[in-house]
Amino acid sequence: MSSRGNQRRGPNRNSEIGEHGEELAMWKDIKDKIPSSLDAFNESSANVIAIRDQEKRMAEMKEKGTLTSEEYKKLDGLFRRGVKDNENASQNLTETIEKLKVLRAVQKAKEEQQEANTSRAAAQRAKESAAASSLYDFDGSGDSSVPSPNPAVPRRMGGGSKGDRDSVPPRLDRSTPAAKAGSVEPQTGPASNMMRAKQTFSKDDEVAFKPKPMNNEQTDWILGIVQEVRGDGKARRYRVLDADVDENGHQKDFRTSASSMILIPREGTVLPPLETGKTVLALYPNTTTFYKAEVMGMDGGGKVNLKFEGEESSNTMQAVTRRHVVEYRG
Repeated sequence: MSSRGNQRRGPNRNSEIGEHGEELAMWKDIKDKIPSSLDAFNESSANVIAIRDQEKRMAEMKEKGTLTSEEYKKLDGLFRRGVKDNENASQNLTETIEKLKVLRAVQKAKEEQQEANTSRAAAQRAKESAAASSLYDFDGSGDSSVPSPNPAVPRRMGGGSKGDRDSVPPRLDRSTPAAKAGSVEPQTGPASNMMRAKQTFSKDDEVAFKPKPMNNEQTDWILGIVQEVRGDGKARRYRVLDADVDENGHQKDFRTSASSMILIPREGTVLPPLETGKTVLALYPNTTTFYKAEVMGMDGGGKVNLKFEGEESSNTMQAVTRRHVVEYRG
């Protein structure tokens, strides 16, 4: 077996130094040398006291006339020792300061590297978030030839389980014809798509919007409020806040485009009556979801009498505020 395997090839990964890097090794070395620096200063201070005592003794001996050359030699030795002690203390202090500077530089470089890594990670997360958000962007008119299925749990105005109502959202009757005889079914085509593309929205506009389907699942038109407008022209995108509030009091926001949004007129806007038999999208009472419906007439109080798809076989009609009845899109 080669002897190379027995040679130490660096700090153990499980050791403290191995975990914290070279700066910890440098700090340990500095701490180990601090006591010797203190000893050097203490020796220098002790030598200064010895010099003082020697000079005092020599002054007394001079007054008595007993001063000898030997006393001068002792004083000279103390001076020489003091110079040596001071040089050692100064050298130890200088080395310690230099090592501290190097340690600080290493630590600063690591902090800057960590900050750069954090910035890159944040940029990557932002990129991934943007990529995830793009799943909600619409790349076309957003029209679907299949009516949206109804959710298992109705979306109620004001969120979740709050509020009571006398009816439930319409169930889609697959036996119901796509358009009843005598009803006016809107036609879609290039002209209508072009008009939609020209429609622009502003912050705080109330809209009906259709989130992009996920996993080939159909989505409903839902009520939302424009929170942000980004870009210009064909690149303009909107951030829309879902009006529905979940059981935790949270609201989702979506990224969408004008082709998948329908403007809801502001309160107080004077709107024309709707023709009987016209097919529309309407906000089902006490929910935040729009469903396909047929206009049965106006009630004279600013509301539209509607039969929602799936409720044609019953005598139930729903009265919906005029501004929450908009053009039909699949």
